[in-house]
Amino acid sequence: MICCWLIYTVAYLTRNTYPASIVHLTGAELMTQSAAGFISTCYFITYGAGHLINGFLADRISPVFMLITGICGTAAANIAMIFTLPNVPLSASVWCLNGWFESMLWAPIVALLSGMIAPSLRRRAMEAVSVTRPTGVILAYLITALCSYCGTGIGIPYVIAAVCAAVTCVLFSVISKRAYSAPDTVDVTAERAEKTGSEKAPVMKALAASGALIFALPAVFHGMLKDGVNTWVPSLLRDSFRTTDAFSTMLAIAIPIAGVVGILLANFLLGRKRLGGNHSVIGIILMLAAAVPAAVLIRAEAIPLPAGVACLCLVSLLMESFCHVFSVMMPTEFAKYGRASTVSGIFNSLIYVGSAVSTYTFGAVAERIGWSGTAVIWLSLSLISAAVLAFAVKPWSRFLDPAKKL
Repeated sequence: MICCWLIYTVAYLTRNTYPASIVHLTGAELMTQSAAGFISTCYFITYGAGHLINGFLADRISPVFMLITGICGTAAANIAMIFTLPNVPLSASVWCLNGWFESMLWAPIVALLSGMIAPSLRRRAMEAVSVTRPTGVILAYLITALCSYCGTGIGIPYVIAAVCAAVTCVLFSVISKRAYSAPDTVDVTAERAEKTGSEKAPVMKALAASGALIFALPAVFHGMLKDGVNTWVPSLLRDSFRTTDAFSTMLAIAIPIAGVVGILLANFLLGRKRLGGNHSVIGIILMLAAAVPAAVLIRAEAIPLPAGVACLCLVSLLMESFCHVFSVMMPTEFAKYGRASTVSGIFNSLIYVGSAVSTYTFGAVAERIGWSGTAVIWLSLSLISAAVLAFAVKPWSRFLDPAKKL
C-alpha cells in the first residue's frame, strides 16, 4: 500500500511539472497562454482516453507490469520535455505520451489494493491513496518555485521528477516481487469476480436506470473547473495581483493543500444522515458553494491578494470534494452489479474531457478578455452543474435503496 501511495504521488509530481512551469514559460514570453494551454489539452485527451483503454487492460494483464511500464514512461517523458520546450508541436507530442503513461497507473493500483489488501484495511488504503493527488501537486509546485528562485532553469524540475519516478519504480519492483512470493499472500480478485459475475448488468442499463447518466454533464463541467482553475492559478495571480512568477508558483501550493481539506469535506458530507449519502444532493451543495468564490473572482483586480488566493483555494477545495464523491465513491455503488471499475473509468474519462477543453479554452479567453471573463465561465459552469444534478436526486435516491433492483 505504501508503494502504491508513493507511485501515485510521484505520478502527480510528473504530471504537474509542466503546469507548474507554464507561468515561467509565458512570463519569459517563450509561449503564449493559448499555446501553453494547448499542450495541457493534448495531455488530457490521451489521459482521458487512456483511462478507458487501460482500465479494460488492467483486468487482463499484470497490474505490476502496467505500473512499472507507466512510471518508467512518465519518467522518460519528463526527461524528453527538457529538450522539446518551448517548441509547441514537439512538447505537445511528448506530453501526449506522458498522458498515456499516466493513465496506466490508477486502474492497476485499484486492482492491487482491492485484490491484495485485507477487507478491513481496504477502505483506509483507498482514502490514503486519495491524498496522493494534492501531495504530488504540492511537490511539483514547490520544486518548480524553488528552482525558479534559485535560477536553475525550467529543466531541473523535470529531472527531479524523473529521478523520483525511477527510484519509486525500483522500490516497487522489489517490494511487489517479495509480496507476491510471500507464503501468506492471497489474491482475492478472482474470488470476487466469481461472486459478482452472475450479477453483472449491462453498463448502459445500469447508468440509465440509476440516473447516473445525468451526472455526465456535471462531471465534464467539474473537470473544466478543477483542472482549468488549478492549471492557471499562477498566471491569474501574476496577471491580476502583479506578483512575480516565482511567488505566484509558491502561492499556488495553497491550492493542493486546500484539496486535502476537500477530501475530508467529501467524507464528512457522505456520512451525514440528513443527506442520506445521496451523491447528487452533495454535488448540488458543492457546486452552489463553488459559485460564490467564482463570482468574487470576476472582480479579481479589485480585491486584496489574500482574498484572491482564498477564493481560488475554496474553488479547488470544493472541486476536490466533488471529484472524491463522483470519481472515487459514487462508482462503488455499482459494485453489486459488477460494474464499479467500468463506471469509474467512464466518469474519469468524462472529467478529463472537461480538463482537456478547459486548459486551452481558459488560456485563450484570458488572452482576449482577461481573467474576469474566465471567472464568469467558472460561475456559469457551477450553476449549470447544480441545476442539472437536481434532476438526478430522485432516480439516484431510488437506486441507493437496498430494496430496489435494476
